[in-house]
Amino acid sequence: MKTATKRLAMLAAGMLMVGAASASAAPRRAVVVVPHIGVRFYDPLWSPWWYPATYPYAVTIDDDSRVKASVTPKDAEMWVDGYYAGRVGDVNPLHVVSGGHTITFFLDGFRTVSENVYVRPHSTFKLTESMVPLGRGETSAPVAPPAT
Repeated sequence: MKTATKRLAMLAAGMLMVGAASASAAPRRAVVVVPHIGVRFYDPLWSPWWYPATYPYAVTIDDDSRVKASVTPKDAEMWVDGYYAGRVGDVNPLHVVSGGHTITFFLDGFRTVSENVYVRPHSTFKLTESMVPLGRGETSAPVAPPAT
C-alpha cells in the first residue's frame, strides 16, 4: 500500500510540474491545475487504485497594451514603476499591463526624465523624449524605487 501512495505522490508532482512548465512557456496564457479530491470511503466493490485526478484548463489573459518610446539617446535605460525594463533600443515596444505607470529614462551624463502615463487596454502609448546633457557639476537624479 505504501508503494501505491508513493506512486500517487510522484504522479501528482509530475502533473504539477508539467502544468508549471506550460505556464512559463506561454507568456500570454496560463495553465491552471485544479485538484479534484474525492471523499474516500470503504466499499468492497470499489477499486483500490483510487487517485486524485487533476483537470488542467487554459485561461486567456487578454491584455495587449504597449509603450513605444522614442528617446534620444537610444542607449538610455528604461525603468517602469521603479523596475528596470532594459535599454530603449532593445525593449521597444514594451508590453505592459494597462493602467497607470511611471516611466523613467536614465543615462549617465544626462538629466533623468520621468513621465506618468496611463496606458489604455489594447492600445499603444507613444512617448517621445529628448534627454538634456548635464552641465558642469550637475548630477543626474536617481531612479525612484518601486512603490510597495
